[in-house]
Amino acid sequence: MKFIAALLLLLSMRSEANVCDQDAKKFCAGTDPGKGQLAKCLDDYQGQLSPACEKELKEFKTKTGQKNPCFEELANFCAEIPTDNRKLEYCLMKNESRLGTKCLADFKTKKPNIIVKDVCAQDIVNTCYSTISEPEAATSRCLVRNKNKLSGFCKKIVDKKIGEMKKANPCFDETEKYCPTQIQFVDIHECMEKKLNVLTPNCKKVVQEEINKEQANPCYMDLRKHCKRGLTATDQHRCLTVNEKELSNSCRQFRVNESQKLKKMVDVCEPDRLKLCPKAPFQNGMILKCLKENINKVNPACKALL
Repeated sequence: MKFIAALLLLLSMRSEANVCDQDAKKFCAGTDPGKGQLAKCLDDYQGQLSPACEKELKEFKTKTGQKNPCFEELANFCAEIPTDNRKLEYCLMKNESRLGTKCLADFKTKKPNIIVKDVCAQDIVNTCYSTISEPEAATSRCLVRNKNKLSGFCKKIVDKKIGEMKKANPCFDETEKYCPTQIQFVDIHECMEKKLNVLTPNCKKVVQEEINKEQANPCYMDLRKHCKRGLTATDQHRCLTVNEKELSNSCRQFRVNESQKLKKMVDVCEPDRLKLCPKAPFQNGMILKCLKENINKVNPACKALL
């Protein structure tokens, strides 16, 4: 379903220099223009808008309605839902009894396909709807905790998923026992670290390994919190830079120290780079890797920095 495309159309009333600007300032000051809220607000003032804006709004609603019959329902009921096709589908399912005639007719033709693609869709709407605006793991954990309330097909999938998670994660049961409200990896780790003495040996080993990584790299937990897994060193640096304001104090200070160290290294190690690593690319730490591989050949000052 092209919900996102429809929402982008709804945004166009704000992004274009249109004839409703003055009416928007007069009647809808402070209204968030996202997700069709500006159009929704203007629609509440029908009869008080300028003739040009009335015409613009009518044409806009006609054009957008042709592309998505549910655009008004999305603006009315789903403004707080993340702009994600699947989650917007959950929102329409949750509000199915409140949908207008055109939207309901359109949604009924698409609902069977939604349920085929996502057999837990109705269960999420019925049991875990409050989690869909939270991180993805919140919905998964809700389904796990309420598995006995789920429909047959969904319960089978959740049971299978639980088996896979237990096999891959020695801390699965203890996470559910000791840290049931934590969702993000960093929060779960912090919670489990406090329970280290009561964990099973296998789980304790996993948590201790994460503690060791955190001690070795002050930015490790920041990377886990803000960045995707498997990024190159260059992309990790970019990700941390983008999230600079959200980083821990220890990570910020580490990055300052590393930056200063890198500047000094460029000066001190440049002759060795030209001699030992002339073909090493300036990306993903390849020069540093090359210099470390030749650490016994570099000058003493460079060796000390490495």
